[in-house]
Amino acid sequence: MNLGPDEAYHKAQDLLARRNHFSTELRQKLKVRGFAATDIDSAIDRLTEYGYLDDLNNGRQLAANYLWQKGYGRLMIAQRLRRKGLSAALVQQITAELFAGVSATELEKLFSRLSRKARGDIYTYLYRRGFLPEEIESFVTRYREGYFEG
Repeated sequence: MNLGPDEAYHKAQDLLARRNHFSTELRQKLKVRGFAATDIDSAIDRLTEYGYLDDLNNGRQLAANYLWQKGYGRLMIAQRLRRKGLSAALVQQITAELFAGVSATELEKLFSRLSRKARGDIYTYLYRRGFLPEEIESFVTRYREGYFEG
């Protein structure tokens, strides 16, 4: 079997047809399948050029899902995105955009889901979900002052 740049490109297309991938994930999958590094680079470049592979857009979608569906905070989302192979600069950009003005609202949403018992240990709960200590302190202060119903 001849494994060249066109075959790498078509295999990458097949993988992307199943689900979105980040370039690092795609690169690893193609490497495992025996493609040469130069052929993989060529395939990744073509897919990026044609708009089929977009780490920034995929990262934004995944980060939004982590926030709104799973209730993760900034640190947890950043950690998950880094595990997917995104650069620190890209992760910073994505999380900064996502958390511009939504952290307090999300904390309130998460807090309202908790049982009364769990609310007693809110700081630990939110910290483990990846929220920054200053975000948690701000939220707890607002809650104690009665700024919203919990």
